[in-house]
Amino acid sequence: MASIFKKKQFWGGLIAAAILVFLFYDLDLTRTLNVARELDLLYLIPALLSGAGIIVFKTFRWKTIVSKVRKVLFWPTLCLYATSQLIAVVLPALTGQAGRVLLFSRKGKFSKTYAFSTIFLEVVLDGAGLIILMMIASSVFVFPEDYRFISYIIGVATLFLLILFYFSLRFQKNLENFIHRRIRPRSRKVYLVIRKFIRSFNDGISVLRSTDKLFSISINTILAWACNIGAIYFLFFMFNFDLPVWAAVVVIIVNYLALMVPITPGNLGSFQLAVVASLKMFSVPKTEAVLFSVMLYLVDMIPMLVMAAFFLFKEHFSISEISEDEELIEEVEKMVVETDIEIKEEVDRK
Repeated sequence: MASIFKKKQFWGGLIAAAILVFLFYDLDLTRTLNVARELDLLYLIPALLSGAGIIVFKTFRWKTIVSKVRKVLFWPTLCLYATSQLIAVVLPALTGQAGRVLLFSRKGKFSKTYAFSTIFLEVVLDGAGLIILMMIASSVFVFPEDYRFISYIIGVATLFLLILFYFSLRFQKNLENFIHRRIRPRSRKVYLVIRKFIRSFNDGISVLRSTDKLFSISINTILAWACNIGAIYFLFFMFNFDLPVWAAVVVIIVNYLALMVPITPGNLGSFQLAVVASLKMFSVPKTEAVLFSVMLYLVDMIPMLVMAAFFLFKEHFSISEISEDEELIEEVEKMVVETDIEIKEEVDRK
């Protein structure tokens, strides 16, 4: 019993339950049912297709990123990527991203460091896209000061990481020569670990050197954001909200900022709270806003679950295989090195 209280899933579940109670406890059941009956469910079809499009274009983007190392087939990669997204959502805090690293390593047959670098690059690309969206939305909507402050932090962090990527690729040989001179004489094993990390990490971001691939990555990032906007905008029609397209952009931005670090399993509760808070800026009544948040959650999750189900069934794989925190922490801490044997063998060859 004591071990249950130490698990992030347990505390995340309690937080999710508390948020959901806060959102639903004062809703009028009769009015809620009336709003639900008036929904134009035909718009759910394009909304779900847009939700699926988000995963499709992000898969194309990741497929382009890894193409420098290996050519991968689209359909298996789509199901693998959808499963990785599901893991990122289901496991709370940053455990989900660690789970994605392990999934790409085990089932995608990539080294852990390489998988980590591709995910890291994706986060930076999405951060850059978010800043651009926020700049566009700011021309017609004044964000609260708190949101603007967070966006400045994300902007500075994104710019810093892009500069770091550039210098890491541009001066890789210089960096390797430096650690060869400074670290190898003191510890050959540490030197080999650091060198392997640098090379594997740079392999993951080396796609930035290719203009053609960078263009493809940018296009797929834009299309993924466009599908995200489209899914929300179709739901506006479904709920008969008289809101402009840029209102959908505001919902995305607020949701992204609120869920940067997931604290509840499946983002349940925190997702709905973020959506309700964003719609409140446009004077949407709470009943409609809560129902909208539930519908948007389903639009986000259903395509992901369907695609992930194909992978889980075909591979006879269960998310529970990588859901234990202790295992994740241990393996991700070792992601620089595949096994101690590899290091020892390389040391022996030296």
